[in-house]
Formats: sequence, structure tokens, C-alpha cells
Amino acid sequence: MTARQSPERKVHLAVLGFLRSVLFGNPVIHHSPNEFGMAGAAVARQIAKHKHLGMAVGFPDLVAFTFHGPLFFEVKAKGNYATPEQKVVHAELSRLGYRVAVVKSIEDVRAKLAEWGHPDQRD
Repeated sequence: MTARQSPERKVHLAVLGFLRSVLFGNPVIHHSPNEFGMAGAAVARQIAKHKHLGMAVGFPDLVAFTFHGPLFFEVKAKGNYATPEQKVVHAELSRLGYRVAVVKSIEDVRAKLAEWGHPDQRD
């Protein structure tokens, strides 16, 4: 039996695979889990623990560390949007000169990479 995947998880895995296939130089790509598959007191304890250890609420889902600097991607399923906390973190990263994008498809990623003038190993 195959585990059911959320629409966002499907997009996330597609984006991750695409980044791995097109970014030059085999970059390090990191996922920052800011969601927990639990509820109630257990999730409250985990969130408190992770915040104490430095978790930034709203941090983008994926960071690709490339030869041309880090690229930050917030992955959303179609119809979903960045939360207010995510928008604040994205604005702060942009203020610091980093490239941040909310993406809902491989096409969104491809467009952002082209906009940023980022090399594609397929070229």
C-alpha cells in the first residue's frame, strides 16, 4: 500500500528533483522542516524545543547552496499562499541580498532561475 501524499509534498518532491537535475556543480540542497506531524501538547513541546534551538518560523522549505550563492524556495501547492510569518522571513532574506521565491511548480522554479541568471547544467 502506498502512503498518500499531500499536494504540497508532491510539488516539493518534484521541485527538489528538478533542482538536483539542473543546478550546476552538485549543490547542497537542504529542507528545513517547520511542520510537525502531531497535534496538541506534543506539537507545542516540539515547536518550543525547535525554536529554542534556533528554528525560524516562516523559513523557506528548501535552500540550495550553489557556487553563485544560496537560493531559497518556499514550496506551495496550487491555491496556497505564503503565511504572514513566511512573508516576513522572505522579506528579511531579500533585504540581506538573498534570492527568495515562492514556487508552485517546476515551471515557477525554471522562471526564477532564469530571472536570477542562474546557470543551468543542461545548457
